Amino acid sequence: MTTSRTNETVERACYLPLWDEATEEFHNAWLNYRADDPYFVHLEIEDWPATVVAPRAVLLDGLNGRAECLSKPDSTALRARLSSDRKNMLLGVTQGDLLLGLFRTPAELLAKHTASLYELVPDGEEMARIDWDTVIANLSL
Repeated sequence: MTTSRTNETVERACYLPLWDEATEEFHNAWLNYRADDPYFVHLEIEDWPATVVAPRAVLLDGLNGRAECLSKPDSTALRARLSSDRKNMLLGVTQGDLLLGLFRTPAELLAKHTASLYELVPDGEEMARIDWDTVIANLSL
C-alpha cells in the first residue's frame, strides 16, 4: 500500500493479487483511491482493457454479503461477494448484465485495504473532500 500527497490531494494505491476464475490465470491489480474523489475506487487489472470504477461502498458491502453497482450498458461495473469458504472475495466485472470476468482475491487483504480507505476519508465526510470547482468545470464540457 502506498500513500502520496500532492498539493493536498491524498492518493492511496493498494496491490491486489487476482486469480481469474474462468482461466485460473494470475493478474496483478491495483486499487487506487483519491481523497478528492471520495466515493469511488479505481481497479486497474493487468492485461485488462479498461479501469473499473466503482463506489468504495461496494467493497465494504461485499465483505458483509453481496453488493454491486449499476452501470450504463456501455460501462464497466463491479460486483463483490465473499466466496463460500469466506477466505476469498469474488469480484465480478460487468458491463450491463453481462459478466466480463470473475476474479478471486484474499478477503483479508481486501478488507485491510478497504478499511484504510475509510481511515483516509471516514464515512459521512466525503462531501467535504470533493473538489467542487473541478466538478462544476467538468459539467460544462
